[in-house]
Formats: sequence, C-alpha cells, structure tokens
Amino acid sequence: MLPRLLYIADVPVENSLHGSALLYRLLLDYPRDRLRIVETGAQQSLPHRRLPGVDYRHVPQRMGRLRRTRLAKLVDSIAMVGAAHVSRAIRTATNGFDADAVLTVTNGNGWLSAVAFARAQKLPYHLICHDEWAGGGATLAALAAMKERIFAQAYRGAASRLCVSPAMGAAYQRRYGVAGETLYPARSPHGQVYEGLSPRLAAGTCGRVVAFAGSMSTLAMVEANRRMAQAIAPLGGRLIIYGPATVEAHPSLAQPNIELRGLLPPDALIAALRNDVDILYLPMWFGPGEKVNERLSFPSKLTDYTNVGLPIFVSGDADCAAAVWERDHPGVALVQHSTAIPDIAADMQKLFEDRQLARSLAERAKAVGGVMFAATTAEQSFYRTLTHRS
Repeated sequence: MLPRLLYIADVPVENSLHGSALLYRLLLDYPRDRLRIVETGAQQSLPHRRLPGVDYRHVPQRMGRLRRTRLAKLVDSIAMVGAAHVSRAIRTATNGFDADAVLTVTNGNGWLSAVAFARAQKLPYHLICHDEWAGGGATLAALAAMKERIFAQAYRGAASRLCVSPAMGAAYQRRYGVAGETLYPARSPHGQVYEGLSPRLAAGTCGRVVAFAGSMSTLAMVEANRRMAQAIAPLGGRLIIYGPATVEAHPSLAQPNIELRGLLPPDALIAALRNDVDILYLPMWFGPGEKVNERLSFPSKLTDYTNVGLPIFVSGDADCAAAVWERDHPGVALVQHSTAIPDIAADMQKLFEDRQLARSLAERAKAVGGVMFAATTAEQSFYRTLTHRS
C-alpha cells in the first residue's frame, strides 16, 4: 500500500516544464485519495495543467513581490531563516488529510517548511534534488555557511534522497556522507512514444531548422540562443523557440531568423518538433555562479528530445551534465564546448549537410532515451522507495 503522501514545495506540480513536469509525470498515476498537493511558491500551478482529481492547496510566500526587486537577496535570506514558521500555515492546508509521509523538492525555501512540518508531525520526508540549493540561489553571501549546514542536516535526516543525476548523488555523498538514489526525469506514462525517426529526417529532407524547447531563466541561456541564431543565419538556418520567452522580456531575440512559438503541452510539442524541425538544441550555459548546477542538474528536456527522432546538438562545458551523458552513451548527441560562433556554425553545417550523421545521432538518442527515461522505470523506483522507507 502506497503511503498517504503530502507534497509540500515551491515547485508547482503541473504538466509544463522542468521540475514541474518531472513531478507531474511521477505522480500522474498515484492514487488520488492518497495524495495532497500544497504549493508554497509565488507561482501556482494552472488548474488545467494539474493532476486530475487531486486536492491542491496554496500557502503563499511572505513578501513575494519584494523578491522581484533589489531587495531580493535580503528577502530570500529572511524567508530561509523563517521558513520553519510557515509550517504553521501548512497545518491548516493539510486539515482533513492524515499523511503518512512528506515529499518535497529542494528548490526555493518551501522545502524547508516541508521538512519543519514533517519533523513536527514525526513523519518521514523524502527529498527530490533537482538543482543545487546550498551553493545557489539569491541569499546573502554572509549566510552561505548557514545555508550549507541547513541543507546538510536536512539531507542526512531524509528517509530518501532522490537525485536527478548520478553526478549529484556522488557529489552529495562526498559532502554529506550519505548515499542518494538517482531518479532521472521521465517521460509521461500516458504520452505517445514514437518508434521511428521524424518524417523529415526519415525522408532525407535537408532542412535547416533548429529548435530550442524550454524556458530561459537566465541571461546566459538567452545569449546561447542568440548565438545559435547568429551562427546559422549565414547558412540559411532558422531557430524556433518553444517556450514562454517573449521579445518584450528578451529584446536580443528579435532576430530575423528567430521565431517564438510559445509554450506547448508536451505531446503537442513533440509532434511539432517532428513535423517542423531538423535539429534539437540543448544549451547548458546557465550563467555566473551556476557552474555547479551545470554539472549536477540533469537537463529534463532530454526526456522529450530523445522521443522526437532528431539529432541533438549540445553546447556546454566538458563537465556539464549533458556532455557527461554523451560520454557515457557515445553517439547520442553532437557536443560543442566552445561558445565561439564560428565553431557552432561549423558543427551546424555538418549536421545540415551530413544526413547520415544526423540519422545516426537521432537513432542512438532514441534507443538510449527509450530505456533511461521510460515512465515505468521511474515510477516503479519511486513507489518502491516510498513503500519501503515511509
């Protein structure tokens, strides 16, 4: 019997992007009457994207608007120190739900409230570690040592520690002395799995359309897409961006060969990529202070990228998670470590013109992704962990 599970965290549980999609897919088949979602972040899930039939509650952050001002670091630091007090509001949100265990994600500060609540109620808690928390975020530098101590104590005390990559689990074991289990992001248990290559690639069409799918939360990611557009422009290439980016928010994306198509549901996105695109772009440049995340945080978009049946082009340092993934599974992607536009252009020209290379990369990515990111693999591993450790 699966435990009555109480999810408490800042990350919305919805069918959208990144950690939200990971959670949505992981919990999609969880018994509805044994699950409650309490979202603590400023950004709530949208009703039409939520898990059907599941009770959602919201405990808003204090001083949420100030997080978007020059006082962001101070506000985030105050929220971190006072996160335990939010657990009182969480008790109200959990009325009528007799939980057996708490699930949380170590992003933002809501997970600290989840841990405080679990401890107060003497419940086991399970951590999903999707991004580096102790060494990242917007807290004051003076609190770095405190932040590390807080995470170390919580990580060691968890009933289970589910890390998004082997590199993260290994790094945390060295730092904190306890093992973590790898929980890769997974495909949707009810989404369509395509067996063959994309129709364009299968037909030998020599198109020159590159696509990036996802959000651009840092200026470094925006710059990486701008560089790609500039690199392929002399080759007659176009860049399509699927995601919430707008020209108003990122004026540098107002380029003649960039098209912004907005955020699509996962199944619609995969269909669009198969029909309209020739190469999938995966930049791993997160920006200053994010080198640890580039190395430890596994790119969740690979779950859907490897289902499309197109070649994947990775741009990032040699030790970034996507580059390590390619070294562990040679031939799943073409990787470029340089940010120089001529180097990117040379690789893209190779992919545009060498259809055999494109087919080989696409076939290898599909074969590896079909095993690594299978929904049943992640779900069964997650259920076993909850059942045995709650």
